[in-house]
Amino acid sequence: MSLQTIIDNATFITIKRKKLASQSVSRSGRVLTAEVASAEPYRFVIGMHQGLAYSSNRDLVETLDNLDVTVESTIDIGGTNSGLNYITAYKGGMDTSQVNQVTVTSATGLNIVLNTSSVSGTTPANAFKKGDYIQLDNNYRYPYTVTADVAWNASSVTVPIHRAFIPQDSYTVSGKGINVGVDAEWHVKMVNKLNYTIVPHDRLAFDGDFEVVEIIRKEDG
Repeated sequence: MSLQTIIDNATFITIKRKKLASQSVSRSGRVLTAEVASAEPYRFVIGMHQGLAYSSNRDLVETLDNLDVTVESTIDIGGTNSGLNYITAYKGGMDTSQVNQVTVTSATGLNIVLNTSSVSGTTPANAFKKGDYIQLDNNYRYPYTVTADVAWNASSVTVPIHRAFIPQDSYTVSGKGINVGVDAEWHVKMVNKLNYTIVPHDRLAFDGDFEVVEIIRKEDG
């Protein structure tokens, strides 16, 4: 068991994607906004129920104690627990085999360009729908959300993403495959280390909500 157990048993998940910006009001009443270039890491707040049995979850407690706020963990939303797949479900028109035939041409700025020329089967109306999650293959760390519907094209599609693409150290983009929907993963650390209480009889209770933040490595970007 791991932090994924907390995600899979969540009573709620708050997703934070706040841009780094400052705002002021001039003497004439104009609102002035300045946005700072940032990797815009995902932050999640996860509520946890008190229904887990302590006796069968001591390994979970030990794992969380070891992770503390220093050790990175990998999580998904809807991949491990299919009951949560409505949160990240892919709504574009490709089936699984077609997604697996897509390769990446390039990724820079706010766009990922995909090669769709090898995709066979029934042509979908849309390659992606606004709000879909997209990530490069399993060796790439950072997921993105799609900011506009992407119509199908039999040779190439350009996917607009919510934050500037993060170049990953020692990773070549061209020719890689993609993961979509519930297959997206986040590399995170806990922001707060919660205490736990054993409640009679044999229930595990935490003293707050879990908060985790996506880790953007210093060598990336």
